[in-house]
Amino acid sequence: MQNGLRLVAAAAIATVLAVPARAQLYIGGQGGWTKLMDVDNFGNNAVSRESFDTGFNLGGRLGYQWGSWRLEGELTYRENDTNRLDRLQPSFVAGRADGAERHSLSQMVNLIYDLDLAFSPVTPHIGGGLGVAQVTRNPSNMFGGTHDTATVFAYQAIAGVRYMLLPAVAIDLDYRYFATSDTTFVSTTSNNISSGYPTHNVVASLSWVFGLP
Repeated sequence: MQNGLRLVAAAAIATVLAVPARAQLYIGGQGGWTKLMDVDNFGNNAVSRESFDTGFNLGGRLGYQWGSWRLEGELTYRENDTNRLDRLQPSFVAGRADGAERHSLSQMVNLIYDLDLAFSPVTPHIGGGLGVAQVTRNPSNMFGGTHDTATVFAYQAIAGVRYMLLPAVAIDLDYRYFATSDTTFVSTTSNNISSGYPTHNVVASLSWVFGLP
């Protein structure tokens, strides 16, 4: 994972250095809806399935725009309450939520391409991002669970539209599929838990664009 993060950092630095001096800078806040999909938690002696209520995301972004390209850094917090936690193996035990939840804090580098449509007031865009996330599992204790945080590789796919509300104010509405590599949580019962973090996100943002056109 460390080699992958070094490559992400090197690519981001190289792209920033290549940005023309007349590029525009933008900064903004964002928030929206997050759906964490059902995940299976694999322990040394048991397997459980966890489902989640819809949750939220909040964050911010800072980026460069030159021509049709945008390079941005993004910091986002996501949180979902657990709806149900059932043990599947070694025998089925129906569970409850009991105040369990899962949340993450991600630091991403995104590369986005704007599709310029001269006949449309909105600008579609597509892109993707790479980075890291600190994922925290705060489960029910009915299966000997534990509260722990794992730092893992993160990635996302982005599709959305941008509308210039004012010459220097942009509104974005995005769909983002955000996920991480498998998370391994250290249990207080020495029964480490391996899990996943796949999410669907709808994100609205308001950005201030400044700099030379």
